[in-house]
Amino acid sequence: MPVYQLRAVVYLDKQNECYKKIVIINQKPQGPLQSLVRSLHIPKPSPFKTPSNCCPSPYCHQAIMHPIKTKELLCMNEIADLFSYLTTNGYTIDTEITKIMLQGTEKIDKLICFISI
Repeated sequence: MPVYQLRAVVYLDKQNECYKKIVIINQKPQGPLQSLVRSLHIPKPSPFKTPSNCCPSPYCHQAIMHPIKTKELLCMNEIADLFSYLTTNGYTIDTEITKIMLQGTEKIDKLICFISI
C-alpha cells in the first residue's frame, strides 16, 4: 500500500500576478487522484534560500489541481474539497503517521498529512 505525503508550498502565479499557497504530493499517485496531479516548476521563493547539497530540494513538483475546477491549482483554503475527493475515491488520511511526523524532532516542512490508497 503506497503512502503519499501532502505539503503546502508557496507558488508565484505569474498569469494572475499573485502568490498562492498550493498543495503538492511527493510523487505521482496511484488511483483516481493521478488525474488531478500535474508536474509544475516551482522556483525557489527567495535568492537567499539555497538548497542543501546533502538534501537537495527539487524545483519540479507534483501539484494537485482542484477536483472541481480542474484547470486550477488547489489552494490551501480549498483543502476540504480535496479531503472530500480523497475519501469519496477510496483514499485514507493516515492520521497516525501524520501525528508521528508532526511530533518528531525532524518535522517535514509545511506538512499537511499522509494519505494512502
